[in-house]
Amino acid sequence: LLSIGLVGGLIFLGSRLLNAKRISEQSIVRTQNPRISKIGLDGLVFSVNALVDNPTHTSVTITKPVITFTSSGNYIASSVPSRETFSIKGLSQTSLGAIEVPISWSALSPYLSNLISRIPSLSQSGSSNPASLGMPLEYTYSLYVNDVFYQSPPERIA
Repeated sequence: LLSIGLVGGLIFLGSRLLNAKRISEQSIVRTQNPRISKIGLDGLVFSVNALVDNPTHTSVTITKPVITFTSSGNYIASSVPSRETFSIKGLSQTSLGAIEVPISWSALSPYLSNLISRIPSLSQSGSSNPASLGMPLEYTYSLYVNDVFYQSPPERIA
């Protein structure tokens, strides 16, 4: 009797994990409007708007995505991880708002020689396009969808 309960529990747990994995693979986090929102003595602040599309009939719970910026595969900075969760209804799109990623000048030190000449024009022109930095820039995001971890492949923004 104990073995039947154990097998039944394992089957239930396995089907729940499989369903959560399927939902996490189908849910899509999209980023919009990556921009330089602030230039200061400490460095730059990138902001990106996050949207979640849930094309399934099942509601999901996700954590706030952690956005990680890299340049040519080298880590630059990440947003602060958060325990904040969002409920995403089935067949809907939900905005998670803007996510800010502070990037210190020391993290950008390999690119400073190129950046120093561009900073005055960036602050005067008000250009917020990351491509105006003249450096290769990619980002990934990671989050939990129904307690299943997901990390996106790198996407190039500049």
